[in-house]
Amino acid sequence: MLAAFLSLSTAHTVITYPGWRGNNLHTNGSLPQDTPSSIGIDIAENGTLSFPFGMQWMYPCGGMPLTTNRTKWPVSGGAISVQPGWFRGHSKALIYINIGIQDGNEKAPPNYSHPIVPPFQITGPTNDKYPGQFCLPQTSMPANTSLQVGQNITIQVIETAQHGAALYSCVDVTLADDHDPEIQEVTRDNCYNSSDIGFNLLFTTQGLDAEGLTNGAISRRAYSWLSWAGFMLIWAAFLT
Repeated sequence: MLAAFLSLSTAHTVITYPGWRGNNLHTNGSLPQDTPSSIGIDIAENGTLSFPFGMQWMYPCGGMPLTTNRTKWPVSGGAISVQPGWFRGHSKALIYINIGIQDGNEKAPPNYSHPIVPPFQITGPTNDKYPGQFCLPQTSMPANTSLQVGQNITIQVIETAQHGAALYSCVDVTLADDHDPEIQEVTRDNCYNSSDIGFNLLFTTQGLDAEGLTNGAISRRAYSWLSWAGFMLIWAAFLT
């Protein structure tokens, strides 16, 4: 029964660069339809945790606690690679990438409210499980933040499913000088865009109709998105 339930679980993501907090591609415990009291994470009397809907649905990092096994990442921002189609249900999805910042003596980020790229939509080849990944070769740190070499942050990747729920994955990093030799090199092997995964841009406008679209009446915000997406494509071409 549980195996059948697992096969119906929808969509999960894996961060392939710069790392991953841990494997949270798990669903365990009683079936949701048999546990009306479940709140998504259930604690047994012996302290065992179960996730009847799946770990990755849990904010902020898919049911995974903060780790001390950190990797180094450039202080000015760097590459992020994601495999979005591990389970079925993601022929289309919205992607958000944020960071949580630890300041001073904080033991963990108080929130994950700092976006490092504008949200965007991906389109996969099928609504079933599919391989492949996408890569953002260069992300930038949020404006009005003063991040320092040696500071700990957490990168949060959110994939919003077609039915509106969100999946969470994280990687814990320590910021390093951009030229630190301990930062894993970005190569065509760990940073590439699979040919069967597409991208759609999101933008806001007022009073845009078919005529306005024909005349190229796209907002400035949309233009900035196009520039960013173009940079992604140019970098991908360089890596290949």
